[in-house]
Order: sequence, then C-alpha cells, then structure tokens
Amino acid sequence: MSISNIYEVAFAVIGAVGGASLIIFSLSSWLGKVWASRLMQAEVSKHAEKLESLKSEFKKLETEHTVRFTRLHEKQAEIIAQLYNKLYEVNRCRDTLTLQLQCREIKEKYEKEYKTYESWEYVYGVHTLTDEEQAMVGALKDSVNDLSNFYGRHKLYLSSQCCDLMSRVTQLSSFISMNYSNLALKDESGNYRVNPKVPEMWNSSIGAIHTILPLLDGEFKEIIGFDNK
Repeated sequence: MSISNIYEVAFAVIGAVGGASLIIFSLSSWLGKVWASRLMQAEVSKHAEKLESLKSEFKKLETEHTVRFTRLHEKQAEIIAQLYNKLYEVNRCRDTLTLQLQCREIKEKYEKEYKTYESWEYVYGVHTLTDEEQAMVGALKDSVNDLSNFYGRHKLYLSSQCCDLMSRVTQLSSFISMNYSNLALKDESGNYRVNPKVPEMWNSSIGAIHTILPLLDGEFKEIIGFDNK
C-alpha cells in the first residue's frame, strides 16, 4: 500500500469518526432539549397542582371565615334586639315612675293649698306610698335587674363604648328606683327627709340618661352595621 493510499484511508476514518461525532452531538443536543422540556413541563405541572391546592385551601379558609363572621354578626344582632327590648322596658318603667312623682307633687300642692286633711292625720298615699307606686318601683327594679343580668352575660358581643353606656344607664336607673320613696315621702313641712343632694342627683340622673340613650342607640346601629344616613 502506498503512502497516498494510507493517507486516503486515514482521512476516510477521521471523516467517518468526525461525522459520527457530529451525529452523536446533534442527537445528544436534541435529547437534552427534549428532556429539559419534559422536566420543565413536569415542574410546571407540579407547581400548578400546588397552586391549585393552595387556592382551594385559601378558598376554604375564606369560606370558614365568612361563615364564622356571619354567625357572629347574626348573634350580635340577636343579642342587641333582646337588649334593646329590655332597655325599652327599663325606660318605660322609669318614665312611668318619674311621671308618677310629678303627679304626686302636684297633688301635694293641691292638698296643702286646700288643706284636705289635718296635720295630725296619717294619710295613705301622702305619708306612705300607694300600692300602685310600690308596684311601679318594683317593676323598675325588676326591669333594671333583668337588663343588667342579660347585659352582663353578653358583654363579649358588645363594643367597649356600648358596655360603658349600658353600665351608666343601669346604674342611674337603679339609683332612681331606690330613691323614689325618699323623694315621694316628705315631712310635715313638705321638706325632704333625706340629704337635699339626693333630689338633685335624681334630676341629674334623669337628664344624663336622656343624653346617653341616643349615643347607645348609635352604638347598637354601628355594631349591626345599620346605615342610618
């Protein structure tokens, strides 16, 4: 074999090997792209599943929160409805008792002016409370206790401002019920038998209550989301 033949064979082998390498390189590059694409699709699919799972979990939590909030709001509305009804009863009993005291004072002035009884006489309804008055005092005490007990058991559902206003209303109303007889029953000269500050506190209590009630009404509406605009 001549030198030229040897070179030809060598070049042919090298060419063949080079072509094969080129084929192998191209094939490897193609397979790499295919596997990379598949791996990427797998990762995308995995992340998509995780994302859907998270979305589902968040949706579930959102639904649970909405349900709890709705139930809480419904409970608040129910409590405020009952509280408002009990507060109305306290207001009605207190206003009735206040009006009764005014009527009693008018009657006392008439009896004093026209001397319908002797100074030594012990007159029912003048030197004592009437059965009707005692019933009115008892009704106010009972309604205040009922309101106070209900409010105390359900403070958790009320705002701090609402609790403060409720406490003031019950305390002032209780003071009025306990001191009716002190203002109704007077001595022979028509003077109070108690410290003069008691009647002043009675009138101040009534005025304070009438100031508090609109504020309390606004708190009730705000808690239940009532828009009064």
